[in-house]
Amino acid sequence: MDEATAVNAAGSASAPPPAAAARLPLRLALFGVLAVAAVFFGFVAPDVATARELVQRAGYYTIALTFAWAVVAFVRVAPAWWREGPALSRREALGSGLTVLALTLLAVLTVPFSYKVLYDEFVLQNTALNLHQLREVGTTVRGYEIEGVFTALGSYLDKRPFFFAFLVSLLHDLTGYREANAFALNTALLPVVLALAGALARRLMAARAAWAAVVAFGAFSLLAHNAVGAGMEMLNLAMLLVVVLLAMHYLASPDGTRLAALVLAAVLLAQTRYESSLYIAPTALVILEGWRRAGRILLPPAALLAPVLLIPYAWHNTYLSGTPLLWELREGTESRFGVEFLGGNLERAAAFFFDFSGRIMNSWWLGVAGLPAFAWVVWRAGRGLRGWRHAPAAEFTALVFAGAVTANLGLLMFYYWGALDDPIVSRLSLPFCGVLALSLGWVATQVPERWRERAVLIVAGGALLSYQVSGLRSNAHHWEQNLLLREIAWEADMIDALPPANRLLISNKSPLFWLGRELPAISTGRARWRAEGIKFHLDHHTFQEILVLQTLRPVGAEGGFQIDPADRLPDHYVLEPLTERRFGVRLARISRVREIRLDAATASTLNPPTP
Repeated sequence: MDEATAVNAAGSASAPPPAAAARLPLRLALFGVLAVAAVFFGFVAPDVATARELVQRAGYYTIALTFAWAVVAFVRVAPAWWREGPALSRREALGSGLTVLALTLLAVLTVPFSYKVLYDEFVLQNTALNLHQLREVGTTVRGYEIEGVFTALGSYLDKRPFFFAFLVSLLHDLTGYREANAFALNTALLPVVLALAGALARRLMAARAAWAAVVAFGAFSLLAHNAVGAGMEMLNLAMLLVVVLLAMHYLASPDGTRLAALVLAAVLLAQTRYESSLYIAPTALVILEGWRRAGRILLPPAALLAPVLLIPYAWHNTYLSGTPLLWELREGTESRFGVEFLGGNLERAAAFFFDFSGRIMNSWWLGVAGLPAFAWVVWRAGRGLRGWRHAPAAEFTALVFAGAVTANLGLLMFYYWGALDDPIVSRLSLPFCGVLALSLGWVATQVPERWRERAVLIVAGGALLSYQVSGLRSNAHHWEQNLLLREIAWEADMIDALPPANRLLISNKSPLFWLGRELPAISTGRARWRAEGIKFHLDHHTFQEILVLQTLRPVGAEGGFQIDPADRLPDHYVLEPLTERRFGVRLARISRVREIRLDAATASTLNPPTP
């Protein structure tokens, strides 16, 4: 008896009694009503200002409720998921564990812990601080030490989904606020991602091929780069893999418990990255196929209320769509998506996948071997498309989500900022690169049996060679070329080395970095027009010390430096340089404010004493 027959038989055997069956259409109608209501109250009814306020005030509690419910659902489904997975021999389990450990150490030992996408990760850190202290969704923009405790005082709603920041805030709740918690979460997620990728591969292919697929993905400079940063990419990968595995588990034997876990995981995934909401569509397709295979409609409470749980996402999307300033469009660009971006983005995607120079954080092995393997998978899937009704659950689910991941990357090619060879954009390729790694492992099982062992070794060996030849170099190159990151890291080291004091920092880079370290900071621009207020606090010793962080640029061929105009303070600020260091052709300088000299005419043009 094939799998589809077995599933249908199981569904028939466990069919509900007539009375229960009569209630199912009513429950389906209720789901439809809730879906329409969710769309209305999420996208239509609130204006931009109302949507912003709703997210800020209710966002923490809705994500906390969804997360807690999901944890309970995962615990309920975990025993059956483990029992129905492939049986692992002691040797295979040990080998898989050591591989995951080795690949995790490879990332930790070869890439420095640091912020990778500076502004994005500063925003996430400060959002986590605000969630931790105030239970309010927002990025802290003002904070001061009050009676010895740093307290967030002002925030704004950012465009970024906040599930990652929420998890970091939970770590703050458990350990106290620590900047390192975001890095710790991502590093802990790396072995989780690799283990989940291995579990997914093992459901699709033999043990050795699954091992090779994990190596092909794990020996990837871009993955290592994100695993020791403070961004949300690792969580996005982990949640995507969880959703795919739960979808496979549900489709193998559809029931309410499995469906509840799948739906709640999909809701959390939708709030992990902007584009991850697109994975609701393949999840819904798998759910409908499960209904067909079971011969009945399954709507446990979690599935019934899924539209309601997604209302906060709709509010956030309404706010983002109505706030063009958050789109960060380039000058002259009016839309985020357009056909005119396709040609350039495709060229730069090719540069990303086939770069051998070591200047781009890629794996040329995934381009040279992974893309042809993926093309072979697509061709084979196309040939077997007519038999989709009887396809094994794992293969059906994998193809549906692989198609969604590919469509997601395809949509990026129409985005105004979709150049994959850009270090800020390349992280968006991680899910598709995972598909390429799985494709490599699967193709290794399709070669003649006498060559399979050799094919597996080629898949793993090619990935390790790629990391050795260009991966290590690309990660080092990124650190060397990111002068702004190195400058900020140096400033942090210098300030950390100073004696403890209640300080105010003035910087033109991003005060968010210092607020994330629980240090009061304001922008240089604000310091220019709030000089009277800063003088008040300096004179009254509200701050024991005020430091100014500035960049100096070279002047002419004969040498010499001048302060960057964006970093320049008015002459009434009297500064005492403390230390400086050269980065490339420019200097970074840290100075102390000795005094602020304001005459009556100048003071009358400035604002009252609030920094």
